[in-house]
Amino acid sequence: MKVYLGVPRGFCAGVVRAIDVVELALKKFGTPIYVKHEIVHNP
Repeated sequence: MKVYLGVPRGFCAGVVRAIDVVELALKKFGTPIYVKHEIVHNP
């Protein structure tokens, strides 16, 4: 069996944005940062 991996691979734009928002909150407010639900689902 051959498995072909698509290029480019990585997170979707929504995941990238969610992580960017949390990182921005960390810079602005510091720790701790609490998130009510999962940042990334179905990885």
